[in-house]
Amino acid sequence: MNESTSRPPGRYFRRFLAYTLDYKPLLVLAIFMGILKFGANLTFPWLTGAAVDHIVDPKHLHTPAEHTLWIKILIGLGVALSVLHAIATYGRTFYTAKLGNRIIADIRQDLFDHLHRLSLHFYSKQRSGAIVSRLISDIQQASQIINGGVVSVAMDMFTIVAGFVLLLHISVKLTAATMVIFPLYAFTYKRLNRRVKEASWRVQSQISKISGNVQERMAGISVVKTYAAEDRESERFHEDTEEHFSRVLTQTDLSATVSAYSEGLVHIGQTIVISFGGYLALRGYISPGEVISFLGYLAVMYMPVRRFAEVNVVYQTSLAAIERVFEVFDITPKIVEKPTSNGAAPVRGEVVFEDVTFDYADDSPESRASLEETVAGAELLAVEKHSKEAREHRRRPVLEGLSFRVEPGERVALVGPSGGGKTTLVSLLPRLYDISHGRILIDGVDVRDYRLRPLRGAIGIVQQDSFLFSGTVRENIAYGRPHATDDEIVAAAKAANAHDFITQLPEGYQTMLGERGVNLSGGQRQRMSIARAILKDPKILILDEATSALDSESEALVQEALGRLMVGRTCFIIAHRLSTVRDADRIFVLEKGRIVECGPHEELVGRGNLYARLVRQQFGLDTVLRAG
Repeated sequence: MNESTSRPPGRYFRRFLAYTLDYKPLLVLAIFMGILKFGANLTFPWLTGAAVDHIVDPKHLHTPAEHTLWIKILIGLGVALSVLHAIATYGRTFYTAKLGNRIIADIRQDLFDHLHRLSLHFYSKQRSGAIVSRLISDIQQASQIINGGVVSVAMDMFTIVAGFVLLLHISVKLTAATMVIFPLYAFTYKRLNRRVKEASWRVQSQISKISGNVQERMAGISVVKTYAAEDRESERFHEDTEEHFSRVLTQTDLSATVSAYSEGLVHIGQTIVISFGGYLALRGYISPGEVISFLGYLAVMYMPVRRFAEVNVVYQTSLAAIERVFEVFDITPKIVEKPTSNGAAPVRGEVVFEDVTFDYADDSPESRASLEETVAGAELLAVEKHSKEAREHRRRPVLEGLSFRVEPGERVALVGPSGGGKTTLVSLLPRLYDISHGRILIDGVDVRDYRLRPLRGAIGIVQQDSFLFSGTVRENIAYGRPHATDDEIVAAAKAANAHDFITQLPEGYQTMLGERGVNLSGGQRQRMSIARAILKDPKILILDEATSALDSESEALVQEALGRLMVGRTCFIIAHRLSTVRDADRIFVLEKGRIVECGPHEELVGRGNLYARLVRQQFGLDTVLRAG
């Protein structure tokens, strides 16, 4: 069970209800149609009782003319009320669905926007499937409370109150006798309600786990097939679905138990009416028609009680989903803009690091958040204690005490052993992460004092694994400038050496790409990424292993395109192929989060330290000696 099941549900429900109250006219209309529908239902028992007393019962037979008039009245009322009931049924169904789906759209949009405000501190520890599950299935499930909760509760309250008044009007004694089942039902509800909610939470959590596993495996389907792991993955999926089956069965068992209690109690109430009502009719306290009407009113009044078992499961399942959704809303973004943030974008491209330290293991809500099923009670306390001890004895920071200056238009390379912090360093420039200590200045302004949009708009990134979205070639190139003209897009593609292969695609720039651009080669995807960066026209450019995964021919085309892209920009070049950084103005050598060397290629080779050893490993001793 997630620890959230132990929290008071009212806080989350009130926040959900706030979305409902944004559409008060629609809510009122849905409730009105529901009340109208159940109000029409309450008239049919009277019609039945009147028919018995005024048409069937010999004691109440009138003259033939009055008899015929009563038949006509009852038929007319029956037809009119039937039409009214049909209209109200349509209105209640339509307006409730409209309200529920409108709320789904609003919450889903707000959650999507909130997820985009969270930093990589959050995404680095979450599975995309778990996030998608909250955004899609949990919100869909939460919306059921509109129909099964908010609207139905209003209708059911009206039905119970109106039915109770009508029952009292017929017989106070008989009404008091039938009310004996309600305390028993309340006792059953109190005992089983919490268990229903916990079971619902566990079902939703398992769905989230399955979604995460499936999405992860489908994204890595080529690896699964390469390692012939289909059977192993099938077994894992079978275990997940069996666990989901077990949890659903537990939820169904509890639901069926509540339903069985409610049905049994309802029939006990009807038995009381038949026996005690018959006794009262024989003694002349009420008429046979009134007994029939009483049974009809009681059936309508018991309808919410019968339905309560089903509605309660919907309510508890929706409440569990609401809590899961608003748990994400409650994650406070670590990276936020200050009210006094600078709205201007950097124009020169000067970068200064002042005693910068960074560690992924921070105490922010984003880092602590987990969308996976967690433990509770003593186990949770043990996890928290372990986490606290781990924080107290954490490893050294990823980056520690970095200080350097990069002039506008300067090209600097970042090299060093894997895990030295190169990619982390450049990720701090657009505030994908926030530093733990020190300052990063761009054009003399702390990056935390810029507004995020202009700051990130001034920084372009070309990565080793260029990510392309499902969509057209044109849309992917124009992703950073969606309103760019066709001429600007073509010019960017030409500068990136991408125009020729694009024009050979089936529909040119309007060709649809598959997920992650799978129908393009690695070199083509890389040139598309460069075209996207050229069109964005950033002042600061980050090249993160931009050519490391390419063949020689593709690398030559990409290098040529990168050469055009780097002109006039401040460039940070990360590369393991040291041949690609020889022409950098300066090379920073990182090891264990520190800059251990700095200088141009020839100077660093001549020193014979770490950089020289790296060159020797790649090119051999003779190369180092000649360079020296």
